[in-house]
Amino acid sequence: MNELIKKFDLKTLLIIGLIIVIFLMRMCEGGSEGNKKIVKIDGKKYEVIKHTVDTQIVTVKETVYKEGKTIYRDNVIYVEIPSKVDTGKILKEFFSKVVYKDTIKLKDSLGYITITDTITKNSILNRVFDANINKTTIKETLIVKDPPNNQVYVGGVAGFDKTNIVNFLGPNFVLKTKNDKMFSVGVGLGLNRNISVQAGMLWKISLKKKK
Repeated sequence: MNELIKKFDLKTLLIIGLIIVIFLMRMCEGGSEGNKKIVKIDGKKYEVIKHTVDTQIVTVKETVYKEGKTIYRDNVIYVEIPSKVDTGKILKEFFSKVVYKDTIKLKDSLGYITITDTITKNSILNRVFDANINKTTIKETLIVKDPPNNQVYVGGVAGFDKTNIVNFLGPNFVLKTKNDKMFSVGVGLGLNRNISVQAGMLWKISLKKKK
């Protein structure tokens, strides 16, 4: 065993292993994200797990009452009175209460406003504003997580047989990609200073039952 350790060129094995790992990582860079949606928050990338937009329309009603004396009145413009008039009819209309109602429909389905004026004695007795405004509330929920990254694991690898017990020994590197694929590379140095390389590729198997 001591003889194996003396002949073990650890630096050379590490350099070879790192070169292989770097090569594999460069192959995995720029891989497709598939159907995953990536967003940037404060300059950092995140993977979107759930994105929902809930739009609610609530009608807000408000009624405003104003007395006629508080409504602005412009200067009176007098006109010439005809020589023949129906005084009784004029007095009847003067003391009557006449209601005028006007509805204004707002654009983009925002609602409507109704204005109701009550007129008597040639003046506005009162005015009522009825507002029915559709208020739109949008609630957006975004659930994210850190996107998967390439991961590198470092360990050791050894080979055994009946004759030499330990026939080679060296470092082992495992690269786990964003798509859960794993590549393993082991570099070993044998008793005769011969270098052996082991490589493997693994795929993740889902054991969950599909619903």
